Amino acid sequence: MSRFTDILMEIGTIGKNEDGSITRIGFSEDYKQAVALTKKYMEEAGFTTEIDTVYNLHGYLPGTDPNTKSIVIGSHLDTVIKGGIFDGCLGVCAGIEVANRLKEEGIKLRHPLELWGFNMEESSPLGGTFGSRCVAGMVDINAEGYKERLEKYGITPEDILAARRDVSEYACYLEYHIEQGDKLFNEGIDIGVVSGIVSIIRYDIIAHGISNHAGTTMMANRKDALVGMSKLIVKANALAKELDDTLVATIGKINVSPGQENVIPNEVVATLEVRHMEPSVIDEYIRLIKKHAAEIPDAEFTFQNTVSKYSTPCDSTLIETIKKVCEEAGISHVVMPSGAGHDANPMAHAGVPIGMIFVPSKDGLSHCGAEWTEMHHCDIGVDILYRTVLALDELMV
Repeated sequence: MSRFTDILMEIGTIGKNEDGSITRIGFSEDYKQAVALTKKYMEEAGFTTEIDTVYNLHGYLPGTDPNTKSIVIGSHLDTVIKGGIFDGCLGVCAGIEVANRLKEEGIKLRHPLELWGFNMEESSPLGGTFGSRCVAGMVDINAEGYKERLEKYGITPEDILAARRDVSEYACYLEYHIEQGDKLFNEGIDIGVVSGIVSIIRYDIIAHGISNHAGTTMMANRKDALVGMSKLIVKANALAKELDDTLVATIGKINVSPGQENVIPNEVVATLEVRHMEPSVIDEYIRLIKKHAAEIPDAEFTFQNTVSKYSTPCDSTLIETIKKVCEEAGISHVVMPSGAGHDANPMAHAGVPIGMIFVPSKDGLSHCGAEWTEMHHCDIGVDILYRTVLALDELMV
């Protein structure tokens, strides 16, 4: 174990369940405990710290040149329910280690160094990447019912507005994260240099049938919405595999009405989520799904687009810098997209150049108690992050 991984394991295991998984939901007492401990370690590393109005943790380390913009490192401190140690926490602890190494080696950056431990990156009633969207000024406080949702967490629309920062003062944003997939692990590669964050598109697909008595309606005469939806789900899975090897499509939520054992379903609502780097690939996939739906005799289908988060490319200069650092360090690496969303996304949409560094997830597992990244890979990744910060301090104006 290293100093870095010691801190990671101490903070990362706050909220540990009996089965070994971690539950540290945004705004919870366990989350606030993690913030307090992280704040202590940040201050020991030299950061001036604050907790903002939406419970993001922020650290600031001044540079030697007052005319330069900040190099920003960030990730999140919350987890999903029964999640793992590394998702999010790894990147925040890495920022602490970068500051510790700078202090240890007597290096003062020209640029200010900022570190964010964001709140509620994971999906919630307030929407994913909540904390970083507040900082980037990308939360719609006037959305229907949003004020009431905020009240459940003890915050107000004014708190959202107060959390916004002038991100035009950010030279770049770096996020160090576990891959959460299996590419690096399966191929034995140490570092993923992220090319961008994929589009996330969701549709509610509604199958319309006809309710009738389950005992008296003969099979030949049925319009069973669930049978129709089942056929569409099977086809959707097959089409995703056929169309592109990096396209992923998931139906993980379904509702059947009227939901009685002796009544033929007249309506089924299924949520389809599709992810890919190229929006044109998703568009073609949806076109094919709609075409197939029109050919299913058991039900009529309608499609309602509910989420359209389009892909976010990483900055080419940051990609090349991370690649060069890996080459100089003799570390195996590959340029790859991120299939998951991250706090880097709202930063990019707010105009900040973003770069991301991935390390392998054992067996490709994440968002579960079995999530694991070997300690030596944690150390390799934080070393690449540190070297990248040094390189960018020289490179950027």
